[in-house]
Amino acid sequence: MATHLKFLSGLDLSAILPAGAPLLPLVRTRLFPSREALAEGGMWIQGVSLGEVEVALTLAAEVARTRPGIPLLLSATTPAGVGLLSRRLASTPIPWRPFPLDLPSAVRRFFDAERPRLLVLVETELWPAVLNEARRRGVPVLLANARLSERSAARYRRASALFAGPLSALTSVLARTASDAARFVEIGVPAARVAASGDLKFDRPAPAHPTFSAAVRALAAGRPVLVAGSAAGDEIPLVLDVRRLLAERAPVFLVLAPRQPDDFDAADRLAREAGLNVVRRSALAEGAPEAGADVFLLDTVGDLAGTYALADAALLGGTFAPKGGHNVLEPLRAGTPVVVGPSIENIRETVDSARGAVFPAADAASAAEALAPLLAGGVPRAQAVAAAAALFSASSGAAARAAAAALELFDGNAPA
Repeated sequence: MATHLKFLSGLDLSAILPAGAPLLPLVRTRLFPSREALAEGGMWIQGVSLGEVEVALTLAAEVARTRPGIPLLLSATTPAGVGLLSRRLASTPIPWRPFPLDLPSAVRRFFDAERPRLLVLVETELWPAVLNEARRRGVPVLLANARLSERSAARYRRASALFAGPLSALTSVLARTASDAARFVEIGVPAARVAASGDLKFDRPAPAHPTFSAAVRALAAGRPVLVAGSAAGDEIPLVLDVRRLLAERAPVFLVLAPRQPDDFDAADRLAREAGLNVVRRSALAEGAPEAGADVFLLDTVGDLAGTYALADAALLGGTFAPKGGHNVLEPLRAGTPVVVGPSIENIRETVDSARGAVFPAADAASAAEALAPLLAGGVPRAQAVAAAAALFSASSGAAARAAAAALELFDGNAPA
């Protein structure tokens, strides 16, 4: 809710502009979407940022596999999301556009151009202007892979007068879990429109190894690799403390991936102040890197999922700061055991279902204690990897279910 209310204001221009892009053209793109149609009368799938766009791409691939040639249009909101779409779809015929600002005039222009037959929103995207416009035009709306924490549900309940209209535009809600489904009913979506359908992230293919895989292996020089992924700024000192405690037992190589680009420089500085030799991804030279590094700083966006495949174990960010937890399925999909902190409200059910592959910790000391046997390899790590594989084997199929639901709504809204 907080995210889309920020966008609703139309004032947070940094959130809608790709880094380094000219200001005025991109502001105009969001405020005044092009009237040229890219997939008129098609299925429009929208994801806010990296995680949601990955889900949107998974769903789009399943829809296209099920019905080749169906007109698809993908959109994204944040600079990271837009960048990911541009890279992933560059060699495909699927068009993409930046998501319009959630203002009536911008939204109307977008709908006028594309005239979508179905709108699919990913995860928790309750944009009032978009939903109201879809309802006004009779465009069905599917909320796919829907998730809603108890904290967010409470906020929506407090703002029920504002969201009663937009919520009525939701034709179908396919929630990740039964608990998510129950919370959507609690905030006012009719129970008949809500179903628990599973998490599409289980159906994502394993990511390709990053282009810098050989460099990381050379830098690690045989040491086990710990990837600290999506670390919040205030978690970086803890990550470095965990690395110190582990290094007191046995050599370890740290790949540090801050969640926000604004934290890249601070992470570099803190690691160097701790006496560590840092190699930044953005400064990685061609050819074999020099030996002797302690930390590889992943200061680029969109490379983390593949980087987990290089790890012997992962420390998940957003769980040692009050963030609720970030995507725990990315490292598990890569076959990497994960240690999480106490803040897991957004991923609790996934963590519970991944027992044997995900391990809890309360602080730096207990995190190091949990990571040490995983980094050492042998039976503990092999058992954790097997548990992760079993989780994905048992949990797949959500993409096919979501695609079937989307196509049913699409066909039901065919022009007379």
